[in-house]
Amino acid sequence: MIELTLYSPKSILFAIICVATVLRCIYSQWVAWRLPPGPSISFFTIWSKDFELPSAFAWLVYADWQKIFGDIIYFNVFGNPLLVLNSASAAHELLENRSAIYSSRPVRTMQTELMGFDFVFSGMPYGPSFKEHRSLFQKHFQPRAISKYHPGIIKHTHTLIRNLYDTPNNLEHHLRSGVNNRTSAAVIMEICYGHHIAEKGDEYVALADEALAAVNQSSIFGSYMVDYLPWLKYVPSWMPGAGFKKQAKEWRGLAEKMLNSPFDMANRKIVKGAAEPCMMTLELEDWFAKGSPNDNRQTLVKNVAAGAYAAAVDTTMSTLSSFFLAMVLHPEIQDLARSELDRVIPTDRLPLYSDRSELPIIDYLAWETMRWNPSVNIALAHSVTEDDEYRGYRIPKGTTILANIWTILHDPQRYPDPKKFIPQRFADTKGNSEKQINPIPDQAFGFGRRICPGRFLAFDTIWIAMATILSVYQIAKVCDEKGNPIEPDVAYTPGLISRPKQFPFRLIPRAHKLSALSD
Repeated sequence: MIELTLYSPKSILFAIICVATVLRCIYSQWVAWRLPPGPSISFFTIWSKDFELPSAFAWLVYADWQKIFGDIIYFNVFGNPLLVLNSASAAHELLENRSAIYSSRPVRTMQTELMGFDFVFSGMPYGPSFKEHRSLFQKHFQPRAISKYHPGIIKHTHTLIRNLYDTPNNLEHHLRSGVNNRTSAAVIMEICYGHHIAEKGDEYVALADEALAAVNQSSIFGSYMVDYLPWLKYVPSWMPGAGFKKQAKEWRGLAEKMLNSPFDMANRKIVKGAAEPCMMTLELEDWFAKGSPNDNRQTLVKNVAAGAYAAAVDTTMSTLSSFFLAMVLHPEIQDLARSELDRVIPTDRLPLYSDRSELPIIDYLAWETMRWNPSVNIALAHSVTEDDEYRGYRIPKGTTILANIWTILHDPQRYPDPKKFIPQRFADTKGNSEKQINPIPDQAFGFGRRICPGRFLAFDTIWIAMATILSVYQIAKVCDEKGNPIEPDVAYTPGLISRPKQFPFRLIPRAHKLSALSD
């Protein structure tokens, strides 16, 4: 038996241990109940005509909430806990450093179950199926593999230049789809399916564009109440308020066609012996040669090919549209970039990837365009798979995590004058590092184990397009009837993929560079 004398060392130590134990228990209980700050959202709040859940421009709503609640914001909608991360530090700590439990995806009832877009692996829960899909994608899109696609990207970029000369007012049309499209859609269709899109419009590109419009409309978590209340998927479509069921059925047909039509086309070419080398032919021929040891391989290849198109096209188009807008607004930056291009590139040719080391200004332009107005302002939702604690707050298992890319890339502590378009901010690498400002905006591609695996192809496509466009054209403001320049509005569309609304501009060709275009 231990005898304790008042104020003896043993009694003091025993008291300290007891107090520490009690405090630890109190702290544990406090943490167990303390959730991060955020708006109180009740059943009555949601159905109030004065309240609307953030969906269209959610990133701006969350930015406003940051001023009230801080950089981590928690709210609960019908039993669905959500945590918004409005700072790089919070996103890095949870989605990068704790990626083992923050890399899954929440169930998206509208998009995956009702619309049928469950084949897009970027939305799959973290697990064996996701890893298998991502592994196949990375095999064909890792940095070492991208260089073999460079000649094709340059070819399509040159066709874009010619198309803009013919019809400069059809910028979005040329960047994205339809007649004479030869940019991101053409590149990804050749890589995945070995398909050269038609000169006068292409059925597969048109189909994918229609399907992706549905994806964009439904991709921000909470756009449809059925995401919060999955049981609503069982409600008959004729009931009031169930219009989403009819919409989902229509979109499901597009999803199935987008998944199957280009795959069947490429498969027919394989059977006829007329297929070109591409991701599909290489993988399926290998599968056939092995006697179909894995019956799921064909489905895997089909999913990854369709998912690659879904992930790449709209984001690249949005970034290049923002680039055009920035160049209209900042002719002085154009002049700076063009001076460097003219110094490095001979007059009888256009930029090549081998010129990149001598053209840092194009890197700065690409990085600043991605930072200034990201194509994806809120990262695809993550989901935490275990109870966690952060900054003394409890984060319950199953919480949906929304990283606000827009606020992260507009943090004035990291990017001084964040709303201004300043590519030169990236020039002083050493000084930026010492001051801990202006990091390369990799967050535009996502976080942790769910970072965009196609980011290397995307950046290379954007880089050569910017370099080539500025070599061949001056992008200028349109003038009104009195000859005064019209200042375009910086206005963007809502949705997962945000791009500039249509704005006026004119192109002034540089004849000696136009003549350098390849056939």
